[in-house]
Amino acid sequence: MDELQSALSGLTDSSPGIDGIPYSFLSKSSLKVKHAYLELINYFLEYGVTPCSWSKQIVVPILKAGKDPRDPNSRRPIALSSALAKILEHLIKCRLEWLIENRGILAKTQFGFRKGMSTLDSLAILTTDIHIAFKRKEYLVGVFLDIASAYDNVLLPVLRQKMRQLSIPVKLTRLVCSLFMERSIYIKTPTTSLDSPKFVWKGLPQGSVLSPLLYSLYTYDLDKSVDCFCDILQYADDLALYYASPSLGEINVQLNLALRYLTDWLDRHGLSLSPTKCTAVIFTRKRNIPDLDVVIGEHSITVSNKVKFLGVILDSRLSGSHHMNYVAQKCERGVSVLRSLSGVWWGAHPYSQKLLYNAIVRSHFDYASFILDPCNKAALEKIDKVQYKCLRIVSGAMKSTPTNALQVECVDPPLPLRRQYLCDRFFLGIWQSESHPLLSKLERLCNAQENHSLSFLLKSYIFATNLPHPTIKFNTNPLFSVPFDALVFQPNVVMDLGIVKNSPGAEKTLTHKLQSEWPGWLPVFTDASKFSDKSNVGLAVWLPKYKITLNFKLPPESSVFTGEATAILEALLYTESHKLNKTIILSDSSSCLHSIISFPFKSKSKFPIILQIRQTLFRCKTQGIEVAIAWIPGHSGIIGNECADSFAKDAISLGLDTHYQNFAHDLASLAGPRLDNSWKESWDASRNIKGKYYSLIQPHIPKRPWFFRARLLDKPSTSTICRLRLGHACTPVHLARIRVRDSSVCDCGTSEGSVDHLFFECPNLQSSLYDFLPPSIPRPVNINYLLTLVHTPIANILYKFLKTNNIKL
Repeated sequence: MDELQSALSGLTDSSPGIDGIPYSFLSKSSLKVKHAYLELINYFLEYGVTPCSWSKQIVVPILKAGKDPRDPNSRRPIALSSALAKILEHLIKCRLEWLIENRGILAKTQFGFRKGMSTLDSLAILTTDIHIAFKRKEYLVGVFLDIASAYDNVLLPVLRQKMRQLSIPVKLTRLVCSLFMERSIYIKTPTTSLDSPKFVWKGLPQGSVLSPLLYSLYTYDLDKSVDCFCDILQYADDLALYYASPSLGEINVQLNLALRYLTDWLDRHGLSLSPTKCTAVIFTRKRNIPDLDVVIGEHSITVSNKVKFLGVILDSRLSGSHHMNYVAQKCERGVSVLRSLSGVWWGAHPYSQKLLYNAIVRSHFDYASFILDPCNKAALEKIDKVQYKCLRIVSGAMKSTPTNALQVECVDPPLPLRRQYLCDRFFLGIWQSESHPLLSKLERLCNAQENHSLSFLLKSYIFATNLPHPTIKFNTNPLFSVPFDALVFQPNVVMDLGIVKNSPGAEKTLTHKLQSEWPGWLPVFTDASKFSDKSNVGLAVWLPKYKITLNFKLPPESSVFTGEATAILEALLYTESHKLNKTIILSDSSSCLHSIISFPFKSKSKFPIILQIRQTLFRCKTQGIEVAIAWIPGHSGIIGNECADSFAKDAISLGLDTHYQNFAHDLASLAGPRLDNSWKESWDASRNIKGKYYSLIQPHIPKRPWFFRARLLDKPSTSTICRLRLGHACTPVHLARIRVRDSSVCDCGTSEGSVDHLFFECPNLQSSLYDFLPPSIPRPVNINYLLTLVHTPIANILYKFLKTNNIKL
């Protein structure tokens, strides 16, 4: 039941199968109905059968982007299965995924649809190998292959045989084959209803959560057919074979041998390559490139100077020009959307526009942008110009606005710094993996690289290797090193004891609660503390009954969250080792307790320390030791919590260093401060050259744009205030400076049209700004001072003044 409840959590209704039953039918049913469904599932698992209706699927052909609608091969078949069958698939997927990852069955070159891995892993490995070949003055030839209709051509009897060879449990194998063998499909199009069924004897259904996992299992030994000839990278059914050597002749021989053996392997498994969709690229910095003849059977593979691999265009010199041009063109559609939603004086608020820019424009900049570094500067400038264009639309700034000031005003860092930030987060995430192939390649490249031309990946590698404290490393994904039962059981965690934060009677309420609901249980208090970013994290476990305190400290890079979780883990380990039955652990970390009760297979953040807590809780359960964890509000006068907090502060300097190591999830948070420091240095250096006026108003980089707090202002007012802060507004003085006007004299003719004159002295004003300012603002005052206070109610005062006088600058 724990597995079923976890599988149902987070499922939202989608297009149902032929029976018309949605997910919510089961997720909102009573516990009695769920038990009946669970009995059916266990019966099917025991005997390896499933209802015939679960093998019936509606197939909807979806036209692929940019394909000819008249060609049947231009459509991707999406299978709509019974929701009850899909819930079973979720249950099978969790078990099967844990099993094959725990045993290390899948190929190490397969990065597709595996937890903790992504397209960035493949791209980083390939580009790093290309850079190594460049340093050695070698050619690297990559052959990028397309398997024709890979999922549709999987031979299910071969899949069943492989699952048996790999010692996948027989019951699980039979259940999977029962689901996918002898399927009957009904074709449905917008113009036709369901026709007569067609029977399918091979292939995995598109859209099934099991299909990617089963395909990876089906091809687990594919790399063994070619790894003695060349390197291989797999992302699901996307393949890349490559080999580096000073001799193109040697490369030609090795790749052709690899393709011959690969073709044989594919033939035995009912798969085939599409020669017309396969491309070979010779990566080299040399000008004269000899011919290359790579063949698949009787077909020669086209040799090109670029290829699109996993969404990134790799050119033969790895300059990045083609990819950056592609990204710039792709972003223009997002820029058009921003333009259509607001102008300078009308439309959506900058807050909404900034979020939209992050989603539909900056996301294109971000994807794999650091992979191609170092690349062509002219290509990067095109991306920078798109950023400036978007920020001007968001803020309503003039084209003459200094770009460095515009970035600070919208709190959008320079793209080179953001690329380094994204690279740091990616690399520090894989830093915990001892066996990741990228680490050894970067070490090799680092030894051959000059310091003045370090790529983003190498900078991240050097940063990680020079960290002052050790990092906890794992041989495999920590999720799959924990027993499966410990991942799916529901721990006894109480999030609501009925105690209100800052309540004067919190101590009495807790005492009454413990006496009424947990009589005779041993209360244990845990807490963690940290003084500053550079101080250690102290954590403490306090047992009031025995007057026992356990104190530990973590490195400065660790978070308070990790400290709170480690304190709970130490309390559990103490409870387990001393057989303290009926123990309730009281913690004031709500986020930590929510992580403990979340389903690990669906949780986005998989903290190893939380997995250790679940494993210890499960061990206690199997040993008959009753343990509960409950949340209490911190700093609410609960004596035990106050004592634990005091001991945690003492542990910052006096605690034991048993856990004095860092987790990767804590190291990833270092990327943010590193970005802030780099941006601050860049801003301090550049503001003396351009953006001097703005630097007087905004000397430091804020955490968020000021207009995020002023969402009640309209677009004309925020545009005017942004222009005034940036020093580029349509005042007579500025327009004369950029030669739009012949004179800088105000239209009133009494003085120069400076901002102070237009706001305080101009006789054409209906009301002076002084009439709107509160008495607490000293007189006289200039507009520059007021513009530094836009994060306060002064923004609303400026808004009222601008609206009253109908000023647009």
